[in-house]
Amino acid sequence: MPAPVASFFSRSYAEAREKFLKAAEAAGAILLESHAHPLRGPEGGALATDVAWLGPRVAKKLLVLNSSTHGIEGYCGSGCQIAWLENRHYHRDGTADVAALLIHAINPHGFAHGRRVTEDNVDLNRNFVDFAKPLPRNPDYEALQDHVNPKEWTPERLARADAAIAAFYKMPNTDFVPKAIHRGQYVNAQGTFYGGSQPSWSRRTLEAIIAKWMREATDLCLVDYHTGLGPLGFGDLYYGGRPSEGKARQWFDHVTPTLEDIEAARQDPSKHLPGSIAGTLSEAVYTALPGVRVTAGGIEYGTLPVRDVLGSLRADNWLHAHGDPKSAQGAEIKARVREAFYPSVPEWKIMVTSRSNDVLRQALAGLARA
Repeated sequence: MPAPVASFFSRSYAEAREKFLKAAEAAGAILLESHAHPLRGPEGGALATDVAWLGPRVAKKLLVLNSSTHGIEGYCGSGCQIAWLENRHYHRDGTADVAALLIHAINPHGFAHGRRVTEDNVDLNRNFVDFAKPLPRNPDYEALQDHVNPKEWTPERLARADAAIAAFYKMPNTDFVPKAIHRGQYVNAQGTFYGGSQPSWSRRTLEAIIAKWMREATDLCLVDYHTGLGPLGFGDLYYGGRPSEGKARQWFDHVTPTLEDIEAARQDPSKHLPGSIAGTLSEAVYTALPGVRVTAGGIEYGTLPVRDVLGSLRADNWLHAHGDPKSAQGAEIKARVREAFYPSVPEWKIMVTSRSNDVLRQALAGLARA
């Protein structure tokens, strides 16, 4: 009898890692390496990024599954990886010329500590920039940073901050708006969506994995797991709008942004598209493999309304920059963040697993045709 979907998911990073390693072994995958993180988990446990290979070692077409780019979002990515392994989907859908490389918890510190960022408060998906060159600017964040990330956390201060943001955009109902934050920022090391001042441990680890295990491929498809934005349980595929989109529009049932979205953005410079973000992990894979036909992007699973999700990040940022994570208020904020990126709704796990299996089936079929 098949295992219940909930059994593929975990209550902690340590449990997720143990389940992943067991599932990989049971599926016949080879554990290539484990990158030990220099810091520890909240209970003192070890942290690591584990890398496994499933399928023929000589295969030149490679499906790459990556979890926990945004720390706490690893609960979802890990669960999807484990479900795919335990139900032996590769053995059913894979072909002799396609292998799978699974990267479990590329940001293990954020995963274990229930944060979206790394140990340095860095958003890994904004960290893959060239720090030897002038860093990308986000004028909106620079103008609004004292309101986006206030040092005081009171209803009165938040109301004033939101009013100031709304006035800036001349939109009465606007508060912690995505445009000021999603593009990332490189000016406030204690702020939200901070891209860093140097390559993070997670970035260096991924670059080592790419150099060692991906350069021999002819064709590669990256599926990077994310949660937080969109309708509950819906898995949107963010592949479009960049050179790294590769074959995504041919392989998958839908890709965001659509060609219509891109054309609309060309006509209206004020529009923001996912493909305009600098320093993303997907683009880094594409750039690092100039001789490989790369299709790189990820799944974004919806959870709560966007204001609740972004509000939880804003609160978590304040907590670790100015508050007390061990306080009762800290516990309440941490619970909000967990619900925003790893919902307790039982059906959510079924929805995200089903969507993941469909996407991976399409990716394997696409690689087989490449």
